[in-house]
Amino acid sequence: MAFNLTHAVIHSFSKAAHTLEIGDVTKKTRLLDVAKNAVVSLATGVNGLLGKPGNILSYGQFGDDMRQGRFPSAFDKLVNNGLTDAEFLNLSHLAVDELVDQASKENLATGGRILVAAYESDLRPFLLVAMIKERGGIQLDEDYVPIEIVEIDLSKVYQAARINIGRYREVLALPAEQADAEEVPEDRTYLAFLGQGTHNQASGYFVKALGCTKGIASSRATSNVLKAVDTFFIDPELKPHRAKARFAVQCYLEKQLTARTDAVLTDIAHAATAVLADNQANFVERFKEFLNSEHVKVPAVFPVHAQTLKKSTKIKAESNGWSALFDRRLLGTSDKAEVYFHPGAKTLTFKVLDEATIKEIQNELDSRD
Repeated sequence: MAFNLTHAVIHSFSKAAHTLEIGDVTKKTRLLDVAKNAVVSLATGVNGLLGKPGNILSYGQFGDDMRQGRFPSAFDKLVNNGLTDAEFLNLSHLAVDELVDQASKENLATGGRILVAAYESDLRPFLLVAMIKERGGIQLDEDYVPIEIVEIDLSKVYQAARINIGRYREVLALPAEQADAEEVPEDRTYLAFLGQGTHNQASGYFVKALGCTKGIASSRATSNVLKAVDTFFIDPELKPHRAKARFAVQCYLEKQLTARTDAVLTDIAHAATAVLADNQANFVERFKEFLNSEHVKVPAVFPVHAQTLKKSTKIKAESNGWSALFDRRLLGTSDKAEVYFHPGAKTLTFKVLDEATIKEIQNELDSRD
């Protein structure tokens, strides 16, 4: 992976949990030397956590409800005016101010070192804000300059938010969103969050301080899950199991919808790969990573969208005077399929009918004699 670090700085503030009192706040006035190996290692290490198997990301965008604070507009100014050293440092100071302000309102929030970095990863520009713990594999000198960095694990990072600058520009260029209940909304996310706790979700105060809103529309998340099963199981080794995997995920989503309970990414991965039996362990983590990738963006948890699930799992067939609704999994081009489509004749045959339907049809025909 090509990685080019252009700007980096580390600030800090102190605060203990179970108190609203903020201690020392340190905002550095000089950027770190991005040519130093330890500085680059720290930035690449934290960035790498956001794509590491086992770490589940949440996705989002800046809020627009007039409560998003000062960070989004300052970030927009930096993107439009160019990433100079002075503008970057000012933005990093603002990030600290906003984090301190929100932490002072959150009893369980704690302070720490705040890494702000701008870089290109695989030629795509990003801005990263992360709270890190100075221990174990992370060592800083008295000026917060990294001395030695070994492998960074999740326990050394409180929270992290990464902004995909290129994607941010693309979203700004899109026309205003149109609310249409029949359509899955466009993906307009450009933020990725990593944090501690249940499902690794970022703390509310950290997300709020940066003016962000978490989450992808439930309709898009539901649609993305089912499309992801089809895409992942296209692999020749997995393709024979694709239909069963899709049905297993469909059943799971329907169960969660009926129970009015959120779908969980980890449970989806286990449901899909359970059809692989003894080979499940080889694919469950890979599928979790695929679901949560920047390409698919299935969040850690999400409410199942009823209309999208129905549209994605059912086919509605209709013609003059009749209509039918059936599961996609029942359709086939073999006469053994429960819903048999004959490509040559372009006809549809229902092979299995319940007794009530048979009786109603028979009664109708008998009444015509």
